[in-house]
Amino acid sequence: MADQDSLNLGFIGAGDICRTRHLPGLAKIPGVSVVAVCNRTRASSEAVAADFGITAIEEDWRRLLGRDDVDGVFIGTWPYMHREISIAALEAGKHVFCQARMCMDLAEARQMLAAAEARPDLVNMICPPPTRMPFEPWVRKAIQEGHLGQITAIELISTSGANLNRQSLHWRECVNYSGKQAMAMGIYAETLNAWVGPYEELSARISIPIATKTDEEGREASIGVPQVVHITGKLESGVLALERHMGIAVDRTTTSDQFTVWGLEGTIRYRFGDMIEYAGSGEALAPVDVPADMQRHWMVEQDFIDAVRAARRGVSLGDRRVSPDFAEGLRYMQKVEAVYGAASSGQSIKLSEL
Repeated sequence: MADQDSLNLGFIGAGDICRTRHLPGLAKIPGVSVVAVCNRTRASSEAVAADFGITAIEEDWRRLLGRDDVDGVFIGTWPYMHREISIAALEAGKHVFCQARMCMDLAEARQMLAAAEARPDLVNMICPPPTRMPFEPWVRKAIQEGHLGQITAIELISTSGANLNRQSLHWRECVNYSGKQAMAMGIYAETLNAWVGPYEELSARISIPIATKTDEEGREASIGVPQVVHITGKLESGVLALERHMGIAVDRTTTSDQFTVWGLEGTIRYRFGDMIEYAGSGEALAPVDVPADMQRHWMVEQDFIDAVRAARRGVSLGDRRVSPDFAEGLRYMQKVEAVYGAASSGQSIKLSEL
């Protein structure tokens, strides 16, 4: 293997998804080594290092970025640290893989994108949502090739009971850690942007029916992250859109996650994590047997490594693009910002004016 194909990586915030997805995925790629880790505590870093054969532990993430033997960094912290670490990593000449969600708000996203644009020789990537897998190729092809005809409307429903427990305060419910994120809204914003394009304008309403919860130390904490979000609007293509996100459904039969696209000649319904259904004009929705060559399963780590190796060979930015990158991340952060702005003002928001 050529020297330029050998890569050393560092991990800052090697939490659950890093342990279950990223570290095992990287271990399968020849020429890739994880040489350093920095978690919130030394004990946590030592545990990760022991499990994955990582030789160096840093107690300050800045020292990890200063290591000459680190070519790129995986940032697995909560969103409140993504901007600072991503910008510092790029300025230190490191390729950056940033866990989802991108950051706290649109202002931070703009700062991250500016830092990335200043270093076009480096790869910047955000972890893609699992909602785009494995059937994204089939969905995009069906839409692009006109199997639905003129698209008339879309609907996204994301419903769960994930936020019901009043005795458990998850970090995603803490504004100080998650910023303007809300449930899976950002994940689906990114997915819709990739499949049907971004919003031109939207209106939104949010609510927090469970206003307080008990934290891990037994103290009552106020909840600032919405538990119900309703969005209506128009995409840049002119298609009308409706979304409902809820994390406090008490029943077991409410549809969990599904995306429907209606056209003048057909309908697609994607039950995320389950199946795709299609119906032509006058037909009933029926499951689609998606061919293997129209499926794309989890290749997140390989995509990042391939892009870094291409960058080292001098391949142009356009020819080594990963998805999503910071530019795509900024677009979904625009939607997130618009939702909060519309909900607080009671007015519709044009994303181009943000």
